[in-house]
Amino acid sequence: MIPLVQGLHAVFGFNEFRDGQQQTIEQLLAGHSSLAVFPTGSGKSLCYQLTATQLPNLTLVISPLIALMHDQLAFLNAKGIPAACLDSSQNKDESQAVMSGVQNGTIKILMISVERFKNERFRRFIKHIPISMLVVDEAHCISEWGHNFRPDYLKLPSYQQELAIPLVLLLTATATRRVQRDMAQKFAIHPQHIVQTGFYRHNLDIDLIPIQSHQKLTVLKNILNETQGASIIYVTQQKTAEDVAHALQADGYSAVAYHAGLDSEIRSAIQSDFMTSKTRIIVATIAFGMGIDKSDIRLVVHFDLPKSIENYSQEIGRAGRDNQPSRCVLLANLEGLNTLENFVYGDTPEPHEIDNLLGCITTQTAEQTHESEWETQLYGLSQQTNIRSLPLKTLLVQLELLGAITPKYSYYADVKIKWEGDRTAFAQHIPAQWQAAYQCHIKRHSIQENLGHTQFRQTLSGSGVIPRRCLASFRICRRLPCSYTRKQRLDRSISTPY
Repeated sequence: MIPLVQGLHAVFGFNEFRDGQQQTIEQLLAGHSSLAVFPTGSGKSLCYQLTATQLPNLTLVISPLIALMHDQLAFLNAKGIPAACLDSSQNKDESQAVMSGVQNGTIKILMISVERFKNERFRRFIKHIPISMLVVDEAHCISEWGHNFRPDYLKLPSYQQELAIPLVLLLTATATRRVQRDMAQKFAIHPQHIVQTGFYRHNLDIDLIPIQSHQKLTVLKNILNETQGASIIYVTQQKTAEDVAHALQADGYSAVAYHAGLDSEIRSAIQSDFMTSKTRIIVATIAFGMGIDKSDIRLVVHFDLPKSIENYSQEIGRAGRDNQPSRCVLLANLEGLNTLENFVYGDTPEPHEIDNLLGCITTQTAEQTHESEWETQLYGLSQQTNIRSLPLKTLLVQLELLGAITPKYSYYADVKIKWEGDRTAFAQHIPAQWQAAYQCHIKRHSIQENLGHTQFRQTLSGSGVIPRRCLASFRICRRLPCSYTRKQRLDRSISTPY
């Protein structure tokens, strides 16, 4: 094993470690799982990248975004470190090439999303691969108290045990003490192996401006005129993003709206233009930011109140990563507070809705052919139980962790459609990017008596459109937790607002 500082310079070209990096790497190489809480832009990723070069087997990295994976892969490959990822943008041959490289040991770092573990073929494959370290990037997604909680992350501790991975590294820029304790407990990380550096950034000028809503646009334009360079304006709702972007465009600013309601190709193009400085200003919901590695962002404005202190810290952390002076401004009033409260309480199901979910599972299992199996579609189940998608996913994961259900597989379902009018006239209202799929459907299927039964998977494959998986099957492992104690655990896991 080469000395750490020597390896740092030889592989990465850096002369010294940043605060917290060396301690974290030394802990890992001594066999201690660790949690690293460093501010945005302070080099968290180097902790696993350098460690991986010193370990005998594969380092498996869980990353929440494809864009984040690709950015880190470009860096690793430029440094001569053999790394790859498995993601949904790859075809079969590309995925097979990556898996072959992992199998024969030529790939040292493999990046995947947590959803990859739902793929039965991948699970069979990875069980036979010796893994030295599991890395969880943006690890606050693990904690139910975190600001970007993702239910599937709750299963990572069981995956670690199942794959017998001896070492874990959790990386995050934003974690309260409660979130840190939660994450550390899930992976048996001792308190002395939590490395937290300071969050002070000397180059950030943080400002709060009390303001009435009707004054916001005028003040925003003044701020943009005073501060040159790349800028992000954060808003709460998609409509606000569109409205603010249009207002700025009308006054000659280079501004574009970005939110989850846009198609993925459009979002990618917007992000690319911003990264290459073709667009100066992004007006965005929180859908924009995680994985954005642009060092010269000079201004971050919160047009609306941020969802939490953690969100605020994460979002302003995207400014001034090159250590040059940058500005962070919050346009503050209480008029948006009701919207934020709706987000919190709207995602908190009532106890009777949880009862309804358990009843649905029991009833639907009894009605289906195999009494030990339950098939469902998330959107339909959400409508039936009046529980939003995120808490519904959380409840299903909690049932998995209780041993009540086990996911088996997902598959593409047939759908029934009913024509209310003329199909040709209907085609005029379909977006251009969906026309090929629609015309393929019309061409290949005759509709009789106004009711058609279509094989969407075969139909859409002829148009180049990939359909989404819409049904999942679970095995009912034992009686559902209807006793008060276990139901109480379910209630407690989801019913406390955060």
